[in-house]
Amino acid sequence: MSKALNYLAAVRPEAATHLLEFYKHSTKALDDKTRHLIQIVTKVVTGTERGLRQYAPKALKAGASREEILDAVLMAFPAAGLPKVLDALTILQEMDLVPAVPETAPAPSPPHAQPIASLDTIPLHKLTCAEHPAGKVVIYRLNEKEVKVYKSQCPHAKASLCKGIDHGDQVECKIHNWRFDLASGKCLQPDGKSGLEVVKTVVKDGKIWLQ
Repeated sequence: MSKALNYLAAVRPEAATHLLEFYKHSTKALDDKTRHLIQIVTKVVTGTERGLRQYAPKALKAGASREEILDAVLMAFPAAGLPKVLDALTILQEMDLVPAVPETAPAPSPPHAQPIASLDTIPLHKLTCAEHPAGKVVIYRLNEKEVKVYKSQCPHAKASLCKGIDHGDQVECKIHNWRFDLASGKCLQPDGKSGLEVVKTVVKDGKIWLQ
């Protein structure tokens, strides 16, 4: 449950109980797949990233295809508008829950053909994000010559850490508040969880290149 619903359950338990019972019985005629696909539509309309990340995997597990998940997102267009639909597609592409681009599409430039960024554009001890054919990455500059580069996805819910909270030498995922040390990639909170995935790079001629 959300923090607000937890609060309501604590201060107005009667109201919360009736609310949850209504919700439970209002969807009993629907199978799980249909219910989760409808939830995807509502989460796109409301722009609720947390809910979208919750219900899209449930829909897939309940038997929905990636094509059906894509159609559910597109059905939200009349009420949600194009920006919310595109935001939802970006999230679901990160989670690999919508169809892949056909192989007949023009191939992107090889990831090694261009640098990720120029070193002098990366500030010291601060979260920096960069777009690259290999995917969006998080860059953290340790000193004048060294950088650490990670995939931008949080290892938990695959949310983009480029949309996270920048704490200087740490980044916090906005979805479930996991916090990571940018110098090492280690997960600091919750302790012991998976850290950030390292992207191997080399600094050459003042630029950061994929290895």
